[in-house]
Amino acid sequence: MSKATTVGCSFSKTRRVPAALLAAGFVAGLTLGTAGVAFGDAGGPASCIGHEASGISPPGSSPEFAGGMPELIPFVRESFPGVPPGAVVSSIAHVHAGSHDACDEAG
Repeated sequence: MSKATTVGCSFSKTRRVPAALLAAGFVAGLTLGTAGVAFGDAGGPASCIGHEASGISPPGSSPEFAGGMPELIPFVRESFPGVPPGAVVSSIAHVHAGSHDACDEAG
């Protein structure tokens, strides 16, 4: 009796798994390794909360709120005592003024 051979494959079964893992790791590294910090402004149709968030993020990028978004909620709580922060954010989210500056003027 002759031994059966795999046609078209020179790798043994024990070598295929590490090769596949290496290839998957390489693809993942290329995909994730090229990602950086995103600096993007909200588009015109975005809500004013979107314009505000993109204008003050990441932390340290704006003198308006040097701490970025984490600094915004304590500011909202101090400015509107007794009002849930979510209610304030929701009302701002319904305004679509077209730009960060226009939102600042509207609010």
